[in-house]
Amino acid sequence: MEDSHNYSNNKKKLGFVLSSEITVDEYLSLKIPSIEDARILFQLVEKNREYLREWLPWVDSIASLQDEINFISTSRKNHIQGESGLWLIVQNNHPIGTLSLNWIDWNNNSCGIGYWISQEKSGNGIIANSCRCLINHLIENNKLHRFVIEAGIDNLPSRKVAEKLGMRLEGINKDREIINEKYIDHAMYAITAPEWNEN
Repeated sequence: MEDSHNYSNNKKKLGFVLSSEITVDEYLSLKIPSIEDARILFQLVEKNREYLREWLPWVDSIASLQDEINFISTSRKNHIQGESGLWLIVQNNHPIGTLSLNWIDWNNNSCGIGYWISQEKSGNGIIANSCRCLINHLIENNKLHRFVIEAGIDNLPSRKVAEKLGMRLEGINKDREIINEKYIDHAMYAITAPEWNEN
């Protein structure tokens, strides 16, 4: 059986393009971060550090501006190579969070979606609307077929995003991730392109 984590990039087959900028609505857009965005993105992480730390394992690894620069540099490289995708969520020209494809399995036309948003902007449907726009874009332009969101079972805001998107709960993954030195279970949600188009 093929290892599902052995992802490859069949770009020609899929007409591979991950757009650098995607419009969500008149106020919101998604854009690939540049090195020039590192300072403002790091400041956003700093401002929301305690809030983000509860559910995101990477927060403490971004401890300096240089860490953010390195992260953006690596993300841009992975984006170009088709291994993952990272966009800033920009509202009225100000970054308020990120939306990402944490992995892309081009062999099976599937991907895993991740996101975070500043605490003051949470609860307003911004993440769900951004995800909806991204999924539409990836189906139309990249022929991706299956979309997955994993969230800590007690991370109710994140689970609500998946439910708003019409994703089905496919199961609970025991001890899926270590956060703050504790194993946490994940709820796994997914939807396929035909199901999405019926929504």
